[in-house]
Amino acid sequence: MPFSVRASLEQFTLAHPSGHSELTISVAAPSVADPAAGVPVLYVLDGDMLFGMAAEIGRAVSSVAGFPAHYVVGIGYDADYGDFLKRRTADLTPPIGAEALADLGGLGAAIGGDQGGGADAFLGFLADTLQPEIAARYPQAAGGEQILFGHSLGGLFAAHALLTRPASFSAFVISSPSLWWDGFSIMKRLPAFGERLAALPRQPRIFVDVGAHEQELPTSVPDGIGVTLEEAQAQIRNARMVDAAKDFADALTEAGATAVRHVAFAEDDHVSVAPAAILHGMRFALGRDL
Repeated sequence: MPFSVRASLEQFTLAHPSGHSELTISVAAPSVADPAAGVPVLYVLDGDMLFGMAAEIGRAVSSVAGFPAHYVVGIGYDADYGDFLKRRTADLTPPIGAEALADLGGLGAAIGGDQGGGADAFLGFLADTLQPEIAARYPQAAGGEQILFGHSLGGLFAAHALLTRPASFSAFVISSPSLWWDGFSIMKRLPAFGERLAALPRQPRIFVDVGAHEQELPTSVPDGIGVTLEEAQAQIRNARMVDAAKDFADALTEAGATAVRHVAFAEDDHVSVAPAAILHGMRFALGRDL
């Protein structure tokens, strides 16, 4: 196989679990010779934004034996940005109460907060439809490690998937998770998670990261996001991104998880942390960084 300067790309569509639209599935196959079976698969939420980055990182590091060759699968919408924001909120979030939704103010309207709550259905799609589809289309992936990566609301979803169906993936990379959603109600799932974890024959590997600058208050806000500077600063304070990520990782360990790593990337904010999270999260998920 000739050495390539870019990751491969194949795409197909699958029906959205709602039955009212389609999801675009993007797949990058390993760019180097791989074993006959059991190739790991990295599933990337927000594939419209993050699939290309994850595919290129995977191609680069596996080509120099940084860690094993693997498939990268992106789940996306092939939609304009405004529609993308609302559709991801609908799929990646658990339900939100009226008071918590009202507290989001203009941000809630911009991201379609009132359309949220589809996380369980979307998780069912990933675990029960997409994973078997990938195994059928790419037989070398059958039996391989199944790794979920989510950032921001995707990180919230990955945390939700871990707490509710910890056997659905062999590893979870939970990057800058929006644990603040619905007043941090996701933390209430930890007691039941401990019971689910104790029943598993094999524990998942869990990587929780955040950019160390994510709690710094902004001095301006971009046009068009629907919030004032004061509202944005209040939301940053309430979100406690850096502290909450550590609290969550500690709570997972207290619940009985034995393979947890927490990292606050010293030079990164909420946006710049994504590539570091993909690289180091995948390394940890594959057991290459203990």
